[in-house]
Amino acid sequence: MGDELLAIQNGSGELVHADQGTFPLYSITKTYIAVSIVAMGIDIERPIADWIDASWVERGRDIKVRHLLNHTSGLRDYGALDEYAKAVTGGGPAWSDSEFADRTIRLPLLFEPGNGWAYSNPGYWLLGQIAQRESGLSFSELLNRHVIDPLDLTDTSIATGQFADDLPDYPAEWVWHGLLIGSPVDTVKFMSSALIDPLRAMPVPVPFQHPQWNAPHYGLGLMTEPGQRFGHNGGGPGYSAACYHFEETGVTACLLLRSRSEDAAMSHLLSIVAE
Repeated sequence: MGDELLAIQNGSGELVHADQGTFPLYSITKTYIAVSIVAMGIDIERPIADWIDASWVERGRDIKVRHLLNHTSGLRDYGALDEYAKAVTGGGPAWSDSEFADRTIRLPLLFEPGNGWAYSNPGYWLLGQIAQRESGLSFSELLNRHVIDPLDLTDTSIATGQFADDLPDYPAEWVWHGLLIGSPVDTVKFMSSALIDPLRAMPVPVPFQHPQWNAPHYGLGLMTEPGQRFGHNGGGPGYSAACYHFEETGVTACLLLRSRSEDAAMSHLLSIVAE
């Protein structure tokens, strides 16, 4: 298998490029979690305290499911923590749920819920917990029931433990909200499906400047440039991923790369689609 996997579906729904193989999707997994929440009919205006005890999130009465979906909860992230980087590169076992929580969701909020934006992987762990508690299903059963089986995504699965031969010391559990392994074809099928449509609601502006974005917004588990494209990026040790639907042409494309740069797949995908 090479270092790049690409799938492109044209505006007529036909695959015009379809590489075989699977790579980790990293944060594209968030979109699958969001679809499951919506598909279950969970009221996204409910407070997360309906499912999550105050010993995990003290301000759970003030944080709505919607705030978790669009990263406006004020909850912290672990991605930029020095202790996280050191623990990952140290090659030891992944932190327990309680250890992750002590460094993120048990700490004071960055801002009042709904009054700011900050990307939070822990917020999506909480969404997974909410969906599992509401349904009585495991994380794997949940995604299979609401996404993988309905769309017949035969090359998509939930990763556990060591998931890549070239990452022997990086178990999937370091991705706290869960990690999917998938093919570019499956990911295009998912991102172009009707399951995505409800996630485009209520996009909020994202306060950062980036050369790949003019007016970045975040919907419900969905990154979007309104009127131009929507989808999600993913990145982590060894791999970069991007899958987007381009509204003007109707093209949906997914690129999965072996790369140390989290932005590599997005940058390369945009250049491919522009050709």
